[in-house]
Amino acid sequence: MNKKYLSSLVCGFGSAVISIIPGFSTFACCLIVPIASAISVNLFKKSNPGMLKIQTGTGVFLGLFTGLIAAVFTSSFEIIITYITKSNDFVLALPQTENLIKDMNLGSTADESIKLMKQMVIELKTTGFSALYTIFITLSNLILYSVFGMLGGLFGAAIINRRSKPIN
Repeated sequence: MNKKYLSSLVCGFGSAVISIIPGFSTFACCLIVPIASAISVNLFKKSNPGMLKIQTGTGVFLGLFTGLIAAVFTSSFEIIITYITKSNDFVLALPQTENLIKDMNLGSTADESIKLMKQMVIELKTTGFSALYTIFITLSNLILYSVFGMLGGLFGAAIINRRSKPIN
């Protein structure tokens, strides 16, 4: 395996493990994944000691790859745990979500959305699996984690480059 991707793989997997812990899952996209991406950039720099500066594109790429790895593993863990327990945060939050959608007065669109969500919850409670839920959670994780991963990689590269400047 190429050494360039190893730091992103390790940090992405680590952030996925942390993200699946109840309580930490709330902060996964906006805090854990950017920190993991910044750590990934730092590990990349340490594995290449001759490198004087991390290019912006390299930081963004490492952050993107860390985010994608975290999204894939987090989604996989979430799907497996939901299959075993036949419950998750989505199932528990449906009544509040339903009230919120009804309060928005969206008409028939809201009714169809609620109907679809109830169908997903029934599938999750009975079989532990819903194809629509799997697609939804995977796509949302891929998008959110990728964006926040790139931001974390960019931020990590900026910090590392600032620290590695020679002092005059």
